[in-house]
Amino acid sequence: MTTYDLILRNCKAVDVSGTQDCEIAVDGGKIVKLAKVIEDGANRIIDCTGKLVIPGAIDGHVHFEMEYGPGIRTADDFRTGTESAAAGGVTTVIDFVTPVRGQPLSDAFEERLRAAQGKVLVDFGLHVCVLEANAQRISELRRLVEERGVASVKVFTAYRSRGLMIDDGSLIRLSRELAAMDVLMLCHCENEEMVARATEELAFEGRTDVAHYESSRPDYAEAEAVNRIGFISAVTGVEFLVVHISSAAALSSLRTLKRSGVRATGETCPHYLVFTKEVYRSERGPLYVMAPPLRTALDKEALWRGISDGTIDVVGSDHAPYLAVHKFRSRDFREIPGGVQGTEVIVPLLFSEGVRRGLIGLERLVELTSYNPARIYGLSHRKGRIAVGFDADIVVIDPEKRVRLGRETLHSSLDHSIYEGVEVTGYPVLTVARGEVVAEDGQVTGRPGRGEYLHRSRQKSNQLR
Repeated sequence: MTTYDLILRNCKAVDVSGTQDCEIAVDGGKIVKLAKVIEDGANRIIDCTGKLVIPGAIDGHVHFEMEYGPGIRTADDFRTGTESAAAGGVTTVIDFVTPVRGQPLSDAFEERLRAAQGKVLVDFGLHVCVLEANAQRISELRRLVEERGVASVKVFTAYRSRGLMIDDGSLIRLSRELAAMDVLMLCHCENEEMVARATEELAFEGRTDVAHYESSRPDYAEAEAVNRIGFISAVTGVEFLVVHISSAAALSSLRTLKRSGVRATGETCPHYLVFTKEVYRSERGPLYVMAPPLRTALDKEALWRGISDGTIDVVGSDHAPYLAVHKFRSRDFREIPGGVQGTEVIVPLLFSEGVRRGLIGLERLVELTSYNPARIYGLSHRKGRIAVGFDADIVVIDPEKRVRLGRETLHSSLDHSIYEGVEVTGYPVLTVARGEVVAEDGQVTGRPGRGEYLHRSRQKSNQLR
């Protein structure tokens, strides 16, 4: 009789292709057998009766150990951030390499890789932010694609003052190169000039309190940038992902681009699905500052429709939490570091607010959190499915478990939570990452440093579509 590392018995396993009653055998970090009944033994057997079993979530948008300014860094490093991810059913994260202008991309990449290794609890990848598109940087990027398995870059159409914005001419050149390499372009879409003018007008009127924050980054600035990136994609053929879509206007632009045949995909985040701009008027308003900002209730409803109808392809967290002392250093929105927590709540919020309310089905939940991210980010040859030969990244959800979210229940190092008091029904009770139980019943059990860097390949992913 074969003895496996782990067997999950009595599973109701949900994959993008449907739901099946089965048992799952895991060995050597891989799913090695799916059957109605597995007669063999294992070093550990877990009974999943009454639970739902889904592929581990892939959060393609996290910012651990990110510097905002002098003395201000995100509250979560690679250890605590990935502990939080694992507790919420996220088994893969993708962070960012952000060079300073003029720094070789390879140097920035190796620095970021060293910062993560030895700390990460789950497997991880790295996007590379590109700030300039000269021949030297493109040559460096090509080497990272070939030698380090980089399959995605990020560009900003805003944040000129922080040195992150890339000009449109450089975007055209970069997009042509990315299309030739089949590398995904993640885009922070806001029109820099529109945001700057709106902010100047508010400052002139004396309306810089956080209550007016949403007006400083209007939805039309987001929508215009989406349209502009879509035009660049139509010219160059690059596939792009609009990150953190916040508004109905930007979503409408994305929908139109998709219908026109442009290679466009879209991401939204949990906070846009839960909160509206009304929170900026409260005492806790500074805690909710992120970019783009929270919008209206109508925008929130539109995003849920986008999730339901397929316009939105993935849900990522944009996890970038800052301590309360940094958030409350001013009521002037120009002085507040932007970013919130979120990696731990993706799965429970989509299940509770999406599946249980009948807005999406279980297969769509898997598509948004596992299957689509694996396909888009170049991981679908090994992640995003419950299937033989795939990494044993598995999450067990108790569909009746009720949890009141907040600082006491979430695993971030943050000293507050924007989700304080939000109640969800349906919660991950077991997370298996590459064959190892890393979180169970609210306790993180995985060892820091066990996560592996992932060489990603969109060519392999495309072959499996």
